[in-house]
Amino acid sequence: MNFKSPVETTDVLIVGAGPAGLMASLCLHTFGLSVLHIDNRPEPTSAGRADGIQPRTLEVHPSLLFIFLFTSSLDPTPDKQLARTSRARSCPDFIDVRDRYTLLLHQGIIEREFLAEISARAPNSQVLRPFEFVNCRYHASGKEPTDYPIEVTVRSADGTEKLVRTKYYWVVMAPRVTSESLWEGLSDWKVKKLTSFGALWIVGSSLISVTDLKLKCLIHSRNDGSIMVIPRENNLVRFYVQLVNGDSECDKDTATLENCQEQARKIFHPYTLKFGDTDWFSIYKIGQQIANAYTLDGRIILGGDAVHTHSPKAGQGMNISMLDMYSLAWKINLVEKGIGQREKIMETYEQERRGVAQELMAFDSEYSKLFSGRGSKIGSSKDKTRATNNLEVDPQRFIELFKQNAYFTSGCGAVYPSNVFNARADSHIFKSHIDCRIDGPLRAGERLLPGDAIRVIDGNPVRIEQEVRMDGAFRIYIFLGASPVGSRLDYLNESCCFLKRFRATTGQRCSVFDPQRAGPNPFFTFLLVTSRSRDEWDIADLPPLFSGPYASQVYVDLIENTVAGLGSTKTCSLHSKYGESICVLCFDEGEGGGGIIIVRPDGYVGSVVSFCETGWKAVERYFEGFLVESGV
Repeated sequence: MNFKSPVETTDVLIVGAGPAGLMASLCLHTFGLSVLHIDNRPEPTSAGRADGIQPRTLEVHPSLLFIFLFTSSLDPTPDKQLARTSRARSCPDFIDVRDRYTLLLHQGIIEREFLAEISARAPNSQVLRPFEFVNCRYHASGKEPTDYPIEVTVRSADGTEKLVRTKYYWVVMAPRVTSESLWEGLSDWKVKKLTSFGALWIVGSSLISVTDLKLKCLIHSRNDGSIMVIPRENNLVRFYVQLVNGDSECDKDTATLENCQEQARKIFHPYTLKFGDTDWFSIYKIGQQIANAYTLDGRIILGGDAVHTHSPKAGQGMNISMLDMYSLAWKINLVEKGIGQREKIMETYEQERRGVAQELMAFDSEYSKLFSGRGSKIGSSKDKTRATNNLEVDPQRFIELFKQNAYFTSGCGAVYPSNVFNARADSHIFKSHIDCRIDGPLRAGERLLPGDAIRVIDGNPVRIEQEVRMDGAFRIYIFLGASPVGSRLDYLNESCCFLKRFRATTGQRCSVFDPQRAGPNPFFTFLLVTSRSRDEWDIADLPPLFSGPYASQVYVDLIENTVAGLGSTKTCSLHSKYGESICVLCFDEGEGGGGIIIVRPDGYVGSVVSFCETGWKAVERYFEGFLVESGV
């Protein structure tokens, strides 16, 4: 094979520069890893594709616009051709989240924001376009972090080929554009087709003359199929239109944009719908696929559309794909910096994210079948035949399914199983000291709930879950209640403490933000929360670690926090919101009060234990489960 450019080495090669690939690239560049990123498109997305960002994604990605979204459902009724049958919020009150809406935004805008942030953090970075990969060879014997066991050949638009040697190969583009040569020598690694639904859909974004389509709307017509309406920027409206011909589906090969617009007019009847310019459109059949493995030896990695595909109408694909990458990048950082145990860490990617994909598939299957049904009307024998053939959909069942799954579709309901990162009741860290575990609203394997407090150093109210940026460090929240610190922080100065035992390989840093960070170990950061009256103490009275490096991360619990619930308006202290068990212990003036919350770099709770010597020992065992002791 003749190459017109030298062999290049990189920590990570990413194929695919959609939102998932760019999320991966941003995280990896933040951690200071070298990244070679290619995409087969000549430029970022200019129109179409994904367009909905869910609340959980907004927690981990800066908000760009603010749109409060309701979801309506329209169906025929016995006396009307088309009428509203229900209305529901896309993010109900019982979900505890800051941004209670779905952000409707064109994928290209999201990609441009990612690219701008990547350039700011790594000025020499770029996405090579248009590049396609030719083949991949994996040398399984390369086990050491310094090896480059994967060889990938990529080709530019002018035919020039480049050989890349990499430690990790991430594929995040859809299977339909993935070269078969990717799987050379990997015959057991396949994408499994789960199911395919008969419904044929056209999706497009158009200018329209109707001025009041500013809410997401789901419509089931009696005879002409279904439609989803999604308002977009610049007066665009996206339509997902089901193409039907009586009781049968249309042929995909003959479907056109004109078919789509005509079908939309029929569904909207008796209302009039006039189309202007069409920004983008595509035709698809609903289907589901999931890979039988997420990684090969933790080296070749699938994410996003390369690992799971499904219906686009629930607004989940882009969100779950980005969070796949967000969940994985910090784990690779631990391994590559010489502080993490490779096998134990890399197996958690599939342990955690496959369950999320499977839950999505189950929801999407039922949701798609209901969405592709027809609005019901009790009457003729033809209507009864449709009901028998499951062509009709019960409007109430449709909206109930939407409500029941709102926690999951918001992104906040992704719950990870017990593993080395999620220390639940059966974890090894509690085997001999189970009394130190605290049960409450914060649970291992679930996201940290929003919380408000006052930052002591400047008196500003803050969102405490957002006080530390995603820089690869574990966040350790220490809740004191009204009790004085006493000697309970002395453990952090001992030679046997995890701060001193688990350090990166010499010369390695946690992230590009390390120079801005103070503290003895960049892979750990601390936040201290007290409810003690501000008049009774001063930051200078705290131990050196918190009167010095972490002085800006000391807080007082004086703000009422809202507790989410069905119809609930309850407020309480942050101590109480994060766990009544913590509250009871913390407000005990004795030395045994308090709580410690370990939060993973991705914002998920790792463990919650009491603030005492036994609790610190549990924290020590937690990190022993997946970190490498310095010098070992």
